[in-house]
Order: sequence, then C-alpha cells, then structure tokens
Amino acid sequence: MKKTIAAVVLTSTMSIAAHAQDKVVAGYFADWQYNNPDNPYQVKDIPAENLTHIIYAFLSMCGPHTGASEAIQKQVAEHCEGKDPFTAIVVDQQSALKEDFGPVSVPVDYKGHFAQLAQLKKDNPQLVILPSFGGWTMSEPFHAMAKDPKSIKHFSKTAVELIAQYDFFGGIDLDWEYPGGGGLTTSPWNPDTKLSDGQKSDEREAFNLLVKTLRADLDMLANKTKRNYELSTAVGVGAKAQQIDWKTASPYLTNMFAMTYDFLGGWGQQTGHTTNLHATDRSWWGMGADVFINQMIKQGIPSEKLVIGAAFYGRGWQGTQAYNGELPNGELLSDGGAPFGTGENGYFMFWDLVNNYGTKQGYQYKYDEQAQAPYLWNPEKKVFISFEDKRSIKAKANWAKEAKLGGIFTWELSGDPSGTLVEVMSKEVQ
Repeated sequence: MKKTIAAVVLTSTMSIAAHAQDKVVAGYFADWQYNNPDNPYQVKDIPAENLTHIIYAFLSMCGPHTGASEAIQKQVAEHCEGKDPFTAIVVDQQSALKEDFGPVSVPVDYKGHFAQLAQLKKDNPQLVILPSFGGWTMSEPFHAMAKDPKSIKHFSKTAVELIAQYDFFGGIDLDWEYPGGGGLTTSPWNPDTKLSDGQKSDEREAFNLLVKTLRADLDMLANKTKRNYELSTAVGVGAKAQQIDWKTASPYLTNMFAMTYDFLGGWGQQTGHTTNLHATDRSWWGMGADVFINQMIKQGIPSEKLVIGAAFYGRGWQGTQAYNGELPNGELLSDGGAPFGTGENGYFMFWDLVNNYGTKQGYQYKYDEQAQAPYLWNPEKKVFISFEDKRSIKAKANWAKEAKLGGIFTWELSGDPSGTLVEVMSKEVQ
C-alpha cells in the first residue's frame, strides 16, 4: 500500500509541476447568490475569460450540521436518507441541478448551476472547475469524519464518484474550517467546543490521511479518464494554519488558497483593515497578508502552490471612537459592528459600496498606502468600512508575483458583477 501511494504521489507531483507555469486566478462561486434580491449572480455572469479556476461553494457530506441553518439541515437530511455517514452530497440540489437558468447545448440530464457550468467548461476548455466541500457553516462533519479512517476513505471514494458523475469538475477543493478547531462549532473561546491538544493532534493526522486518500482516488479516476485532477484546500491564517502538517500534506495538493481576509470585523470592537496586504506598525496585532503568507511558507507550504486571497466585500463598524478619518492604528475601537450592510450587518459587497457608499451618502474615500488598503469614513455617522478595490488588488497581485506565489483568488465572485476586479487580478498577476 505504501509503495502504491508513493508512486501515485510521484506521478501527481510531476503532473502538478508540469502545469506550474500558469498563475492561478481563481474565484469562489456562491451557489445561493442567484437568489440575491438586489443583485442576483449566475454562472452566465462569471468572467471566465479572466479566470483559470472556478470553485463552487459549497458541497458537503452526510453527518452532523448542527451549526448550519434549518434549511441546510433539512436538505442534508433529505439527501442523506438511505446513505452511509460521510457520503459526499450536493446540498442545495435546487440551485445545482433543478433551477432553470436557460438552455445549454451540452447533453446533460440536469439543469441548475451544474448544467450552466458544464456549458461554461465546454466553451472554455482551459477552465478548472472544482466543487468545494465544507465552508464556515458546513465544516462540522469533517470533525466527526476525522475520528475514523474508514469514514475518511468513504468520503474520499464518494467525493471522487461525484465528480466523475459531473465530469465538468476537474478535481476537488477542501474548505474544512478548520482542522484542529477554530471554526463555527469548534470555537477556542467556548470551553464546551474547544478541542483538546489530543484532538488537535488527531485531526492533524486525519488531514494528512484525507489528502493522501483523495489524491490516490483522484489518480485512479485519472487512469480511467486520461485527465488530470486537482486537489486543493483553503488555508486559515495564523494559528489555524499552524495546526496542519504542511510538509507532509502539501505534496498531495495542487494549490492552497490562503484566506487572507477577515482579519477584523464587526464581531469585535477592534477596528481597522480587514484584508490589508502589508502589516505596519499601526496594524492590530501586526496582522497583514504578507505576514500570514510568510508564516505559511515557513511552515512548509511551497510558495508556488500558495494562492493569496482577495475580498470582494468589506467589513464595517459604527460609533468609531476618538477618530476623524486618519490612518487607522492598532488601538482604534468602535462601539460595535455596523447595524446595516448587504444582506448582513457589517458586511458590504463591493458593488454595494460602489453604488451606495459614496460622497453623496457622506462617505470619504481614503487609502493607506503603507498597508495597501482602502477604507471609507463617514464623519457624521461615525462609520468606518474596510474593503478591497482595484488599487489594493493590483498591489496584492503584484506582490504575489514578486513573491513567486501560485497566484490570487477571491471570495467571492458575486461581489464584483462587473468583472472589473477579476480583470485586475488576471492582468497584474501574470
């Protein structure tokens, strides 16, 4: 068994290296945004000509989803009836397979986003389309799965069977938030959910087994189809990245998508940049994408497989204290998160900021050149909003190129329906 896996890894690594010349320009596609009442986003809106990868968010597996919404729990229960635990599933089958988004010329027996993606793949053969398993609200079953190697093997087998069934997919993306804890149902601040050191160690080993098993199963599929299949993973920053044995795991992975955003947000009073490229002496806790990326490289992630993250949204606060629009510092506080936003308090999609948070509404545009981070300030309402724009994304893409990273990606595409930010990502990173 060990010799077989070693041979698979060598073959996979050579295949990955052969395609390492092209910089990754990736975007997550959120399957629920077609229902956004203010700015619906569909597959037809994706600027495929400027992307190398589209990552479909999110699929899951049969297992506990206590932290997810009632709608998701109901969908999981329905689709898992009669299935073994930890079977890979398409959760929102209405959006993925049933909703009619228009005619396609590809011969598929389903509708939904999947039919549109199959058409997009036919029209753009160079695209790599990946299903992402997990996400913030659906990572709980990973922790249960990690307790038993047989469960890991079953998930891997069924996940690969799923992408074989929907053959426009070119591999698998893992968005387990997070191996070793720190996610929605494993908060380190809650003694009832915090993982012990022993549990963290077990999940560290489980992640290694998961990527090894998936890589082997993907390569067995490749032997049948004569196609290459990628295996990628999202990477949390700071302590979350340190919980994974990257020197062992990274040879099995094609790309690692670094979530270099959400440094700060309305969940706390601390106010400042949420996705700044550079840490400065004014940064809260010395946080910056460059710091986190360099930490990951030191932990064993090869720079050429590491993809920096850009945010097509902002985070905002209200009641910002003792402040008048100057460059933010590591002591800046607000009364709390903004009690308004784009469908969620304190969260602002880029298109919403452009349309509704300008000078007419009392907002002043500012730019922190040292941190390479824009922000908005409303002196009357005492509102501070940190976000990303063309200027900061250009800086990130250029830095990624200079640092010899694998490329740049975004969470998530519907924040930029015009495609202007994706165009900057593509132009600047090459």
